Amino acid sequence: MNPYTSVFDIYANNKVLKEQIKMMENEITQLKELNSRQLKQISKLQEQNDALKETIDARNEENAPEILDYFHTVHSIRRTAYAYGMEMEELYELIPQWEDSREGLRSADDYIECRIEIIGRREYDEELEEDMTKEECDFRERSLDADDIRDIISDYKDSSLSMYELADRYELKINYLFKVLKENKVIDKETDAKDYASFYQEHMGSSCQWDGKSDLGLIL
Repeated sequence: MNPYTSVFDIYANNKVLKEQIKMMENEITQLKELNSRQLKQISKLQEQNDALKETIDARNEENAPEILDYFHTVHSIRRTAYAYGMEMEELYELIPQWEDSREGLRSADDYIECRIEIIGRREYDEELEEDMTKEECDFRERSLDADDIRDIISDYKDSSLSMYELADRYELKINYLFKVLKENKVIDKETDAKDYASFYQEHMGSSCQWDGKSDLGLIL
């Protein structure tokens, strides 16, 4: 403490500090009240949301025979979902529940397409690789000559191909494609890849959204 600070100065300083404390306590109280109201609003909205979901589920259950008849007529998960105002992912899960079997779902013309969209290419490709020979797997990470690399880079820069479409065109594993692009200084890091947010969702599945900063560790 400054030896020349008077009692009156200390009192004045304490008074200012106490006023600041009081102001902060008032702000905290207001924030708590605001948060309380917000929590109540959120809770109310959640209840309304749950009620709507229950209504939709009940209607879907009631219309299940009609929806299934339509599905088996058009043989399309996506077309059926669109016709009845449903999400494709929702119908994908409901059909096996209604039929107590996945056979009907697998018979759809767009079954594989819808399944890939839902589970993501990572999981789907891992399943495919389980049935590949060592030679087939090695081919997807083969050494590329200068012409191959030039063509890949040209398609990456000048075409509208997505990352997976590009990998499929040249029969490459997706992480190997990223490695090729990095080694040839087309990208510095994984998230530099074009339309990365869409790639992330395609890789991980339709329920996954990129957070705008993290990567999948495809480039080691």
